[in-house]
This record gives sequence, C-alpha cells and structure tokens, in this order.
Amino acid sequence: MSQITIRELAEICGVAVSTVSRAMNDRSEVSPLTRDRILAAAAEHGYVPNTSARSLKISTEKLVAAIIHGETSPLLLELFELLETRLADHGYGLILTRVPAGSAHPETVARIVNERKYAGVVFLGRYGEDDQGEAPDLGRRLTQIGVPMVFCTTADFSGGSWMHSSVSVDDRGGGYDLTRRLLDLGHRRLGFTSGGEATDTQHVWALRLDGYRRALSEARGSGATGLVLSSARPGASYSMTNGYETVRRHLAANGLTFTALVCTCDAVAVGAIRALTEAGHRVPEDCAVTGFDDLEIARYLTPSLTTVAQPLVEIAATTARVMLQAIEQPAVAPEQVSIQGRLVERESSGPPAA
Repeated sequence: MSQITIRELAEICGVAVSTVSRAMNDRSEVSPLTRDRILAAAAEHGYVPNTSARSLKISTEKLVAAIIHGETSPLLLELFELLETRLADHGYGLILTRVPAGSAHPETVARIVNERKYAGVVFLGRYGEDDQGEAPDLGRRLTQIGVPMVFCTTADFSGGSWMHSSVSVDDRGGGYDLTRRLLDLGHRRLGFTSGGEATDTQHVWALRLDGYRRALSEARGSGATGLVLSSARPGASYSMTNGYETVRRHLAANGLTFTALVCTCDAVAVGAIRALTEAGHRVPEDCAVTGFDDLEIARYLTPSLTTVAQPLVEIAATTARVMLQAIEQPAVAPEQVSIQGRLVERESSGPPAA
C-alpha cells in the first residue's frame, strides 16, 4: 500500500494540515481526543512523517526568513506550518522571527537577513510602523537589502509601486460578501467592528471595511444604514479583547443600535459575542454576528460562526511558488495575487427579529 500524504490524512480526519502536524509532533495545542483520532487514522492508513527526507532536503542550509510584526495569531502560525512544508519540498528551510511593535524598520530586516544569510523573506502579515513617518520610503529601503521579499496575507503597502510580491485573500470582496448576505437576510441596521486609525486605509481591517461600505452603498435605496464602532484597542485590532471591549463600550453608551455586526476577524467576533451575551442579547436572534478567516474556533463556538474561509493551503502554495521564483529568477517582476475567500454560513447569522 502506497503511503498517503499529510494532506490526505488531514482530509480523512476532517482537520487542517497544521493540526495533523501538531498531533504527530505531540504538540499541546491539540486536544487528546483529536490527537488520538489522528494517530489512529495514521496507523490505519500507513502514514509515517517523512522527517528523514525533509532533513536531507534542507541540509544545504538554504533558508528563508518568515517575519511576523506585532500580533501573532492562529491563522499566521497555521500559514507558517503550511509554508514550511511547501518550501521543504523544494529544499528550503523556513525560520520564524517575531519583530515586536516599535521595531519594524528596514534595519531590523537587514540585521535578520545578514545574521543567517537568508535567501528570501516572507512577511506573514503587515510590516512597518504606522507612525514612523517613513512609509513612502519603506519599500525602496527594503529592496536595498538585496533579497526577494513576499508579503503573505496582505498586499505590499510598504509605500512603493509594487516593489515586492504579495499573496492574500480578497479582503474587500470578503467584507462585501458578508455584508451583502446580511442585507439579503433582511438586516437594515448594521455595525462594523473593529479597526485602527481612520487614516490607515491599507490595513486588512480597512480593506474589509471598504467592502462593507460598498455593499451598504449599493443597498442605499432599501434604507440600509451602517455604523463603524470606534475601536477600544487600535493596537490590537485583531484580538478577542478588542472585540469584547469595543462592543461592550458601545452597548454601555448607546444600547443595541444594530441588528447585525460585521467583525474584522473571527477573534474579534468571539469577543463581540461575549459582550453581547453579557448584556443580555441573543445571537443571532437579537443580533447576527459574522467573522472572517474561519479559524478552528469558528466551528466550535456557540453559536457557530458565519465567516469567510481563507484558502490557507492555496495562499501558502502560491506564496511558496512566488518566493522560489523570485529567488531562482531575480529578473521576474513582482506579482500581486488576490485569492477569493469562501463564505461559510453557520448559526451566528439569520434574519432580524420581526
């Protein structure tokens, strides 16, 4: 019997590839029940992690740096593992480095690259300080470091004219699809949470907000209105804490002024649902809630979360392809790849109460 791949084993078990990887490596993030189920399926189908082959492939020390600026998230860590597998198949190792807020400058990237002689850099999420006053020059200064760079999950908004490649989900399209679905369900008073500074129009949250506003604009004749809740924690825009505190603060000051809430991401939606529930409001009966990303928690939350699923396997595969091409063919022009997400409708959304 031929050996199955890790991706085939993940499909058999109904979990993400990263979950299989964690289970096989006895990582604590996987529940004992899930780990036992994966190990049993691996034994049944003859799956054996090909660690020796991977070690042989990366023994030449061809390395790529993966850099996360500021907040980490389950989504970025899952992308890292998927990307690590893809690059290993081509003989490259991937090393993760987190750059704290306040240190995301070109000089930091230059130091990281020079320490290990990396062949390329993948930015998992945005890179660069919002208030450093050098955004228009950031792309050029990153280019001067002399290695290929790819932005993964965000567009290259370092200030240059597409100086670097990028691979991301269609954030505007996803925000539009979620809002359009709520409007189709009959909602006419919508809210959006949460984001950062209004001037930062290229953040992921701002792109999703743009899609929200476009859908509302198209529905103007139906009497639809939308508001944007002021973020309680702009520096942690994609956190459960920000979703919870933003919604709690709005409810305390204004009451429930909307029948549907479009959240920047799944983590924010989890916090928002907590705040709504504490205030005595039911989801979705009193207020429908949507997220974005389709993290594992979205499926097991009560109620389960309507969201947009990021095509992580495709994003990782495309990022690896673009990175390897840039390393091996330096003259190739940068690519800007936007991949359509998938609307996943679950229990947290429904029509407004009569």
